[in-house]
Amino acid sequence: MSKQLDVSGLDEFCTRLFGTLDRLGGDLLPIRMSERPTAFEKYPRILLGCIQRYGSVEAGFDEWVTKVLRDANEYRKQDEYSELVAMRAWLVEHRDLLEGNRDAINHLKRSLYGRLYAYLYPRRLLCASYADQHRGNADALEPEAIRANFAREVQPQIEHLGRLYCDPAAMERIVADAEKCLLANRGWYAWKA
Repeated sequence: MSKQLDVSGLDEFCTRLFGTLDRLGGDLLPIRMSERPTAFEKYPRILLGCIQRYGSVEAGFDEWVTKVLRDANEYRKQDEYSELVAMRAWLVEHRDLLEGNRDAINHLKRSLYGRLYAYLYPRRLLCASYADQHRGNADALEPEAIRANFAREVQPQIEHLGRLYCDPAAMERIVADAEKCLLANRGWYAWKA
């Protein structure tokens, strides 16, 4: 008989996982939303498969993190390694969410692309909007300029997304994540500027 899924726990897991992968950079999560679904799902699927294979979040995570560190952005992995440590600690604390829970893992495997798209879409939209507004102005992609102007200059998009997401706390987190993403990926967005 199936267990009742802890949907809020799975949501929190996905938010933490996607945020960690996004901040580590490299090709862990594509910048362009037009990439194939498998490009977005690759690393989350590998983690779920490792946990399922070993029946242990520790063993699964430790194998997965090796692959992630090999493929992460060389410059960011040192700065963001603490994110991986925090992710492992969270998984160990919430081991019942995935360990031995085939239904939860299967649910996540089947809903990964939708969850990833819902996580990344507002963040990528804000980053692209900022870069589009500053096309031809490379100075706008300097860290100081982004920190000083980002939230104010994408305010119309923030208001639009706020109507969609309806949760002010979630919107604050989305804006903060988008700013971090833009700071981390300034080189990629420079082609727009």
